[in-house]
Amino acid sequence: MTTTDEDDDEYPGDESGGDGEYDVQDLIDSEVTLTHWTGPDGTRLEETALNVAGNEVCASTPTGDLEPYSSDYEGYMGNYGNTLDRWYHRAAVIVWPGDRAFANRAETSPAWALDELAAMASAGDASGAQAAAATLASFWNGVVRARTADERGGVAGLIGKALTVADDVADAETAAMLLHPFSVENLTAAHAGPLGKIAGRYGQQWTTALLQTWFGGDQPSWAYGAGLDRPQWVADQLPGLCAGLHATGNAGVVAALRLLNLAWQWARTEIRTALAAPSPSYRDKSLTGLGKPLAAVLTAAAAIEAASTRDTASRYVRKLEDAVTALEISALRAAKRPPDRMRGDAGFGELAADCAARLRVRLAGPQRALGDWSIELPAGGCACDLCDTLRAFLSDKSRRTFARPLAKQRRQHIHSRIDAAELPVSHLTRRQGRPYTLVLSKTDALFAGEQEARIRDESDLEWLEAKWAPGAQSERSPSTLY
Repeated sequence: MTTTDEDDDEYPGDESGGDGEYDVQDLIDSEVTLTHWTGPDGTRLEETALNVAGNEVCASTPTGDLEPYSSDYEGYMGNYGNTLDRWYHRAAVIVWPGDRAFANRAETSPAWALDELAAMASAGDASGAQAAAATLASFWNGVVRARTADERGGVAGLIGKALTVADDVADAETAAMLLHPFSVENLTAAHAGPLGKIAGRYGQQWTTALLQTWFGGDQPSWAYGAGLDRPQWVADQLPGLCAGLHATGNAGVVAALRLLNLAWQWARTEIRTALAAPSPSYRDKSLTGLGKPLAAVLTAAAAIEAASTRDTASRYVRKLEDAVTALEISALRAAKRPPDRMRGDAGFGELAADCAARLRVRLAGPQRALGDWSIELPAGGCACDLCDTLRAFLSDKSRRTFARPLAKQRRQHIHSRIDAAELPVSHLTRRQGRPYTLVLSKTDALFAGEQEARIRDESDLEWLEAKWAPGAQSERSPSTLY
């Protein structure tokens, strides 16, 4: 047990002599924290972190009469007086009602609780394990979700224990409660065996509900596990986990397909969100980042022979607008190129053909003529007169500058449209007269940007033809690419 006192010396310079002692006047705050404990047998020291209220402590010797093991003095700061913090070690006997013993220890060490439940079940006391687990229901979600690491492997290790115990307790409701706090990102391919086993024990409906919970189905987008590191998890774990589940038997096959479909639903939403971004650079970066997860979804679909999901995903991507080439190229670069006889199984061949067709159409188009300064203003959901004026200026091939007196709010509206679309147009305010004058100028980046994009398309097409040998034809005709 650790106790902390914080004392305040109102005036500076109250040190007595040179021995480091201080004249303490007022006690500002005191707290008691349990840092370690052991059971009555004394065989296992566990870390804990519990704040203990003053009315829960009975001590024969005041803490202030003990020798502190550490102290920290902070001098006069102007707004408040000197402060002196002291920390004390003292031992304590912790007493609670017998019927709270398991829950109290479990609240500070979920790993210990799972070990105890497993031991009960292994000893043949499944009903006792169920009863003990029932005492965890009121706090289990909170303590597991708040625990970023425990003493033996963190949350990733904790979910392995929970999967085992969920099978041991042989009760669907108890098992669901124990597994509810986790998220899909906690799973690895190593968990396929125990997950397939409990899927077989509790059935398809139970397993589907659990997987939906782990994907965040009952949590707001900001909650624990709601998508954090999900792209990396899908890329790294989904194929191996699906393949492992598929190998466990009929229940595992169904669980693997459900897991795959949930991953695809997530990926589809992320792709659509990325495409809707007004910023081209952010859009392309987001789509590129989704390439590995998409490749993992297609690879997992091939691994478990989920042709319907594979075809749905491939078809969805190939019907999107032209900016999706960033996603296709990224997915194809992330894919492990299969043997020739397997090339179509994961749907990568269709993606390669579609991407190549799009690139060929773009490269076959005429290059911008010298002196052509026309720029397209992307649709932004605004049809105000100011945007119409901006659109007319941008589309003019010969006009490079625009100047007009505009009120601040109207200048800011034009600024936002230009910046959101990352157009090669500079904008400044000439602060003369009232209202100030907004001056727009098309920049040489218009030509440089298009040339860079063309070089990138040529490089991507060359790579595609070398690695994937896509045919010149695809399901998408050039006239429907835009």
